[in-house]
Amino acid sequence: MTDSSIRALPRPEYPRPLLMRDQWLNLNGVWRFQPDPAELGQAGLWYAPAQWPDDGAADITVPFAPGSQASGINWAEPTNVVWYRRVFDRPDWSAQDVLLNIGACDYTTDVYLNGHHVCRHQGGYTPLQCSVGRFLKETDNVLVVRASDTDSWQQPRGKQAGDTRWPIDYDSVIGIWQTVWLEPTQENYGHSIFSRYELGSRELKVTLTLAEQCQGSLEIEVFLDGASVILGQSAFANRNESTVTLRIDEPQLWSPGSPVLYDLSIKVLSESGELIDQITSYTGLREVRCEGGAVLLNGEPQYLKGALDQGYFPGGWYTAQDDAALRRDIELTKAMGFNFVRKHQKLEDPRYLYWADRLGLMLWAEMPAGRIFSTQLSQSWSEQWPRAVIRDRSHPSIVGWVVFNESWGIWHQGERAEQRHLADALYHLTKSLDPTRPVIGNDGWEFSTGDVWAVHSYEHGDGGLARCIEGLIESPQTQVTEIGRPRLGALVGADPRSLPMVLSECGGIGFVDAGKREGKEPDFAYGDIPKTAEQLLQICQRLLAEIGGIPQLNGFVWTQLTDVQQEVNGLLYFDRRAKIPVEKIADLVGNTAKNRGTLS
Repeated sequence: MTDSSIRALPRPEYPRPLLMRDQWLNLNGVWRFQPDPAELGQAGLWYAPAQWPDDGAADITVPFAPGSQASGINWAEPTNVVWYRRVFDRPDWSAQDVLLNIGACDYTTDVYLNGHHVCRHQGGYTPLQCSVGRFLKETDNVLVVRASDTDSWQQPRGKQAGDTRWPIDYDSVIGIWQTVWLEPTQENYGHSIFSRYELGSRELKVTLTLAEQCQGSLEIEVFLDGASVILGQSAFANRNESTVTLRIDEPQLWSPGSPVLYDLSIKVLSESGELIDQITSYTGLREVRCEGGAVLLNGEPQYLKGALDQGYFPGGWYTAQDDAALRRDIELTKAMGFNFVRKHQKLEDPRYLYWADRLGLMLWAEMPAGRIFSTQLSQSWSEQWPRAVIRDRSHPSIVGWVVFNESWGIWHQGERAEQRHLADALYHLTKSLDPTRPVIGNDGWEFSTGDVWAVHSYEHGDGGLARCIEGLIESPQTQVTEIGRPRLGALVGADPRSLPMVLSECGGIGFVDAGKREGKEPDFAYGDIPKTAEQLLQICQRLLAEIGGIPQLNGFVWTQLTDVQQEVNGLLYFDRRAKIPVEKIADLVGNTAKNRGTLS
């Protein structure tokens, strides 16, 4: 692609930084768009090149979801089915195959190329990839995408309002919301990567998974600041996965204070030494674990100073309008004194994770929840969550996985064995895919299985937070909240008191000045909404001082980073303007962590 064509594209940057190829074609930009509220498209063969109903269609800018300002589409009526169409020429690639990638499309996606159905994907947060080389023509290829969604809470949907809307829910999303691109490959190719570092042995282990079995070899060279550090090789031995172990004797470790990244050059070779695939990636050398009641990064205890981040953006809604907006959010988070975010009920754009890796921000990645337990929800969760872990497990910034939030979708796990089994099983499944990170089985209350005891409390005065934590330490089965019904800190038979405890939701103080409110629903916050910014500052100061005086805590997560629609409890407005001066927030957050083994 030329520089001029890149500048004309929305979100032109390579969308998958952990697994990059030199050749690719960005298909973002203007597509044709057709809502299908009556679901006429499939019977009407809208996927066929000559059957597209262009009357009534409109232009949409991909990768922004319809209804967002950046998409150019305003909803005239609700619909659960939308269609996209794009015509393109095949680039002059000599590869055996071509892959079509969609970073994320909500919720069930069917892809058609020149009238052929080439793949189906279910899930609104994980990437779609399919082989399309045999369906391509030299010119005028017609790509059609059908996206369907439901309003059901039996599917993972996070904070998107469904057939019911809580005060903490937001406008829903449908369709494409991450980059669409093509890339040439051979018949076999690298599909996913997993790099991890062991502090004691000083070994970096890099595993590459291929699309198919291979008799060839994997070659990995590690670079730091452009200089080669080490080269290693391993065999696939008729498997589709191989691991190269590389000892790095003088490692420069990754941390928020020093986010050093090593570059990786990865080659897949045939038995005869022919190049099958070539990939560039990166890694950070760091080890995170829980031991002795503490969260350790590179063997040192950490105090997590966190903010809850919903991941919604002005103009683009689920999608940042440009890469700079993702970077700015991380820079703002760090400027406010936080070293950590909990990405809440959304699997974030890999470009956000890239900037967290590069700029040094720890985070917990969290599965968006459904809220009605059923066979469908259990199956969807069990299929989609592993894809998320596999996509993101090489990011050094991710220091924990959150499987469930506040028992959403497993409301009765204390009484219904099948719900508790699901929570426990997904904890163990996550550890099987990634044994190198803490897993938070159920964040908030009703602990059953996990590596961190994550507790939510929105107590605001008179020592309520301290009493809540003290009560839980005395008896984990103490009540934490009465939301819906009384919730205990831990389920019967579970005792998490030897684990690190993190107050993973707190604060939630609302404030909004005239003309800044975003939502359609009544203002929502936890507790009374102060009338002035000075009152907001005073409440934050008092609460953070109380949190800092609770010795059992290994950290906290303040609700929340920004306002989103009716939720006015952000430290920032939705447009990222600070309600309290950023330097004052940083002072409060820094004082909370004094004498607690904070990061250097």
